[in-house]
Amino acid sequence: FNDIYYSFLKATKVEMGSMKNRRWYGCRAGMVLVIGFLLAGCSHDKREEALEYDPDKEPVKIGICLQEKGGPDEYSRQLLNGICIAHEIKGVIDNTKITLVMKQTCDTADLDAFSAVMLHEGLQGFIYSAGGPEKDIAAFDVKADQGSVAVMIAPGNMNSESDVQVFRIGSTMSNQARVAALFGVRSLRAGSVAIVLDQKVGGCILLASLFSSELIDAGGRIVNIAYVGDGPDELESSVAAMMCHNPDVIYIPYSEETSLRAIIKLKEMGSCSDVMISNVTSEQKFLRKGGEALDKTYLITDFHPDAVQSKRAKELMKRYAQKSRESKALETGGALSSEAYFLLCDLLMLRRDSDALEDVASLISDMETVSGMTGVDASGRITKSMHISQVHKGILRGPRLIYKESINPL
Repeated sequence: FNDIYYSFLKATKVEMGSMKNRRWYGCRAGMVLVIGFLLAGCSHDKREEALEYDPDKEPVKIGICLQEKGGPDEYSRQLLNGICIAHEIKGVIDNTKITLVMKQTCDTADLDAFSAVMLHEGLQGFIYSAGGPEKDIAAFDVKADQGSVAVMIAPGNMNSESDVQVFRIGSTMSNQARVAALFGVRSLRAGSVAIVLDQKVGGCILLASLFSSELIDAGGRIVNIAYVGDGPDELESSVAAMMCHNPDVIYIPYSEETSLRAIIKLKEMGSCSDVMISNVTSEQKFLRKGGEALDKTYLITDFHPDAVQSKRAKELMKRYAQKSRESKALETGGALSSEAYFLLCDLLMLRRDSDALEDVASLISDMETVSGMTGVDASGRITKSMHISQVHKGILRGPRLIYKESINPL
């Protein structure tokens, strides 16, 4: 595993469940070589003032579950880092210490059963990854997402039989499609739009379909769809055919396999169309892989640091800057997971016998949001703005994202 993962577990004294995967044990051998780094990790800086709490009070237990196949990927590490650093900032609520309980697996499909597990283990709240870049998405699931984080809060009375409340933070596919359409028509003045589509990825098909409808509603029109999922030959011929239509804007639902190759091919063929792309879950990885070919490309994400207004978000970015060697830059994954942690802490502070949904609606209106939360809908989905940036190639620092604007899809 990445060193930051072990640093998180050690420094915050996370309680671990049983681990069956031998890879967890094999990685421990390398710990001796990096012990100094681990001590720096996500632990509280010794120079910082210790968080005060009543040691006689039973700690508030928050469960954490980030489910991955074969170990944490880059996005999952972002999630862990965000929770870790948010826990440093707010490790105490109501004069009570917060303890993070790490779970290897969690079955959230049956909420009644999961509620019983939370009550049995004394967990007042739970944070888990509700999607990820490897998640398969059906082409008809309009509320699907690939990068959201879910927050569960246990009933106000731990002996109550009422259900847990679940809130999801992160844009849906329909949010992404609508924001892309609005930005294309209103800001880029696009009349004609083409789509580069990896037809082998369900999430891309879904985004393309939703985007087409939103674009037409916004006053634009689709002039071509370039299918690029069947290898280099198809990609080149499809891109060449698309350029014959000379679209004002090209929209690309992000595919790990084909999107960057398509952008590079567009540059090679001399395309002058604006390019916008959404559903990228790791911005820095995207920039590293795409390099100078991404220059002037527009990226639509759930977070951008220059869209931040709140003191809490600025403190989070300050902590990330102080830990840049271990935690790297704050990007979407870390922003959403820290937002989830802060939201859960605030809900636990306000928890009472009334409906938690009402708590969230009133809380978010006054909350110092990290990623641009605006409210909550009847299903428990947190509503939020999305942020548009443009890639600028840098001579010294390499490609970077320049903030352009934020759009609320509602």
